[in-house]
Amino acid sequence: MLFQELGKMKRSWIMTSLMLIAFGIVMMLCPVRYMGMMISALGYVLLVWATVMSLNYLSSKKSLMDYVSFGVALFVGVLGVFVLVNRRDVLPIMGLLFGLFLVFEGIRDLFSAFVYARRAGHVAWGFLAFLSCLTIAFGIILLFNPWWKTPYMLKWVIGILLLFSSAVSIIRTMITWPFKND
Repeated sequence: MLFQELGKMKRSWIMTSLMLIAFGIVMMLCPVRYMGMMISALGYVLLVWATVMSLNYLSSKKSLMDYVSFGVALFVGVLGVFVLVNRRDVLPIMGLLFGLFLVFEGIRDLFSAFVYARRAGHVAWGFLAFLSCLTIAFGIILLFNPWWKTPYMLKWVIGILLLFSSAVSIIRTMITWPFKND
């Protein structure tokens, strides 16, 4: 049962990691004058992501993690609508949005380290827990750091942290992959 759920989660983790890698690279390469267009794209991506998560919930067996995932989907959908409605005012709170994202991503990775990797008997679950705590710390720094006042610096910091978060997600996928039962 545990490894069947892990198979579904692995596909989701891989797609999310690839999407975040692409978005992190775009964040770093996009000129500041196109930030408005990129913020609009972010709003639409959040809405599509919320729709996909909601459809996954509707087709699931309704376990506890499915309910949590649906709650996250609702939050992401509301966030996407907020970003689209307040496009011009989103830049000052972009650090807050991505900081929250990194904190929640780190908590999810920490949960995976303790529940899946440790239970599956992988030796590197402690390394994954350490990287997850680092992701949470980077998210908190991004939330409360007043030095990201310029859009140029903010987009570089967010891009680099998204690449780091994606790397941690890929490491999580490799560590929690049940090699023994494939």
